[in-house]
Amino acid sequence: MARHPVNPPTDGWSLTLPPRFWAALTDHLFRGDKEEHGAVILAGRADGPRGPRLLARELILAKDGVDYVPGETGYRALAPSFVRDAAVRARDEGLAYLAVHNHFGDVAVGFSPVDLASHERGYPALRQITGQVVGGLVFTPQAAAGDLWLPDGSRVDLAEVVIPGGNLIRLRPRPARAGTVDLMHDRQARLFGQLGQESLGRMRVAVVGLGGVGSILVEGLARLGVGSLLLIDDDTVDETNLPRLLAAERDDIGKPKTVPATRNARRANPQIRLTAMEERVETSRARQALTACDWIFLAADSHAARFWVNAATNQYLIPATQIGVKIPVDDDGNVGEIHAVSRFFVPGNGCMWCNELIDPTELAIDMHPDHERAAARYVAGVPAPSVIALNGLVAMEAINHFMLATTGMHHDPEDTTSTIHLPRQRERSAQLPRRDERCSWCSREGHLGRGDT
Repeated sequence: MARHPVNPPTDGWSLTLPPRFWAALTDHLFRGDKEEHGAVILAGRADGPRGPRLLARELILAKDGVDYVPGETGYRALAPSFVRDAAVRARDEGLAYLAVHNHFGDVAVGFSPVDLASHERGYPALRQITGQVVGGLVFTPQAAAGDLWLPDGSRVDLAEVVIPGGNLIRLRPRPARAGTVDLMHDRQARLFGQLGQESLGRMRVAVVGLGGVGSILVEGLARLGVGSLLLIDDDTVDETNLPRLLAAERDDIGKPKTVPATRNARRANPQIRLTAMEERVETSRARQALTACDWIFLAADSHAARFWVNAATNQYLIPATQIGVKIPVDDDGNVGEIHAVSRFFVPGNGCMWCNELIDPTELAIDMHPDHERAAARYVAGVPAPSVIALNGLVAMEAINHFMLATTGMHHDPEDTTSTIHLPRQRERSAQLPRRDERCSWCSREGHLGRGDT
């Protein structure tokens, strides 16, 4: 597969495509036959960190000679019946209608005068029929351009198309140009380039859970140069936290965990933009904030936190990394097999429900207030062992994966495996995600790409 140029996130309207949609679309458009091919994308909508986002919910491929036919004024066009059926579905489901075709080229693309003339003839009527955003997209394997007609009567260009896979691909009409070198990050920019550093600086990243793993994530992401962090945790610091919270001090005891996390992030990067929420992730305010991020790190071990991060990942097409360490100890004090896990979740590619990481009973209990949760459990909770070295093992691995994905440096952009460490055996293994074709979250049957729709 061709390597895509690194493009930093940009302001304006964007479209996010689940990786399996992009794989199907590229197989359809770029067959090596030097012909144009067509499709329609139906998309939900949401607010993003840099502007409105369209979220691909369904990909409808047009059959050559049936749905994609010789045009009356251009080379090829979608058949009227195909357009009608897709537009009606867009209207009925409250989704954007986006017509797709391909051009021949490399890292730059644009609409032809014939393309734009066809938009002006057809899109006002389609916009009236659907009551939603309508538009056209044109792709090469490494570039994308879009012409969007909005319900309020305005017309805007699409800033970028985002594919959140093993490498976080951003397709634009033309490659970005690097800005001036940031001396503070000079040494790491020598690894992934100034454009890679700019990509990190434009990212908005959430860390849910600011305990032993979360505190390491915050420090590492801030020093990496991530531009904006959303920090979510309703817990306070106690004395037993001090050995594993980075740079925690005795004066922090009794304070929210957001306090040392915020302080450490600003020490690491004075320019960083921070939003700290001293509340559980399942509150409506925290859930809404999650949906306007580029990436989510889940370092909380509650099933409610898993549920809502999983929802954001698939409903809003936001990649997520779940990090955890499990140290089993029996009643006699015997330590079992230690598991340290970093799981990468790609929108639409197998979720926490598919992989049996959310227990319905525990989820039901977690959704209750604190005093009711305690009463609902027959056995009182016992604090689990936690050690900073084990936390750091997977926290830094997760940051490395995020860094290489954001800067497009993974050798295999389709690799979405999770990693499991067994430290006592000095073993490390990879685990592919399972995917239920009819999952109520990560499939077309459920919430995939619905956004706020």
